[in-house]
Formats: sequence, C-alpha cells, structure tokens
Amino acid sequence: MKNNSKINDINNLTYELRRQGYYWSDIVDKKNSNENFISIHKIEPSAKAPTHTHENEEIIFVIEGNIEINLKNKSFNLGTNQICQIPANTQHSLKNITKINSKIMVIFGNNDPFSTTSYIKNS
Repeated sequence: MKNNSKINDINNLTYELRRQGYYWSDIVDKKNSNENFISIHKIEPSAKAPTHTHENEEIIFVIEGNIEINLKNKSFNLGTNQICQIPANTQHSLKNITKINSKIMVIFGNNDPFSTTSYIKNS
C-alpha cells in the first residue's frame, strides 16, 4: 500500500461554503485515503446542519466554540475540547449557538460518507 501520510495545519486551511454560514475543508477523503474521512468545519453564528443520517458512525470534536447537537430528538451542548460519537443511521443535526464562529472536526471510518447521507425533510 502506498504511503498517503499527510500533515495539515488546521489554522491555514482553505474552506468551501457548503450551505449558508457553514464551511468545511476536507483533510482526509477518498482522494487520499482508502478508509477514513476527516474534515474541519467552520460554522458561523446560528448556522446549522439540517437533520440527517449517515450509514456510518460519525465523531464530532469541537475545536473551538459551542454547538448544539440534536440527537434522536434530544438536544445537548458540546463545547471546546468535547467529543460526540453519533451511531450509524441516527438522525442528528447541529447548530452554532455562539456569537462567534465555531470550529469542529468531523471524522468517519468511511472515505466518502456524504455519498450516502440522507436529509430529513422539514428539519
């Protein structure tokens, strides 16, 4: 297997707008990994990811800020240096609840997790 080692400085990433107020930068994905996905998401105040599911577990690590996660219709806050593991096929959403940008790391054990993401209508 070829060596796909990669070093990134998360303070110097180029972000792509994915939805209103929600940006991300893929670090590890199907272009450079056979198994994993890691991205850094920058979320503006009040911006959110709508309710959705993935076929794989998802891990969210808050680098800075504070987000609200709705998991199985139960909401809780996740702050800087906290981690949440979201089981596969579990409805969830998240929102930046601060007045400044929040930054999270999203990790999957699948190198293309969004190809099978299902968004829930009316969320």
